[in-house]
Amino acid sequence: MITTCRIILGSASPRRQQLLEGTELPFTVESVNGLDEKHLPPDTNPDEIPLLLARTKSLAFPRPLKTDELLITADTLVFSESRNAGPDSGWTVLGKPASALEAHRMLEQLSGRCHKVITGICIRLGDQRTHPEPICFSDSSLVWFMPLLPEEIRYYVSKYKPYDKAGSYGVQEWIGYIGIERIEGSYFNVMGFPIHLLWKYLKELNVISLL
Repeated sequence: MITTCRIILGSASPRRQQLLEGTELPFTVESVNGLDEKHLPPDTNPDEIPLLLARTKSLAFPRPLKTDELLITADTLVFSESRNAGPDSGWTVLGKPASALEAHRMLEQLSGRCHKVITGICIRLGDQRTHPEPICFSDSSLVWFMPLLPEEIRYYVSKYKPYDKAGSYGVQEWIGYIGIERIEGSYFNVMGFPIHLLWKYLKELNVISLL
């Protein structure tokens, strides 16, 4: 595997690191934090929030990129369909839970229903002669949960402590095995990294070669 840039993954997520390792691309990790979704303008289109957060993380990288470096940042959010059938119905953003109680409430909200998972990814090249602006894209998946018993939710939150996961769950963990009925779209996007799209864009940028 040959790369024309030194790839930096701007994320501390072990799941994103695992998925990027699966491509066999060489990379280093330098985590970076961006804005919380709560600090975005209130009129922001919900579907665009993961893209905006991924771009914010990219621009918040704590040092200038060298000309041979490429930075990848990402953000994943879960969107629960509102139970309100009135004019204010729509999607509610579920970020990372701040407590066990909040994790319980989120999983109760997802139980027996369909929700949407969107991941935004931003690629920024240190050599800005050809790409002066970050390249940002997103992927969306629909996930259907079986009805979850209260004791199942308590067991999962107590044992797995999903406080670093949007929507309070990891599809690759116990609750995904026993609770998820079906997924429409990329499974890896639900994990937090639509790796197939990242590979596609890196190929189009001539960053990778199998020769």
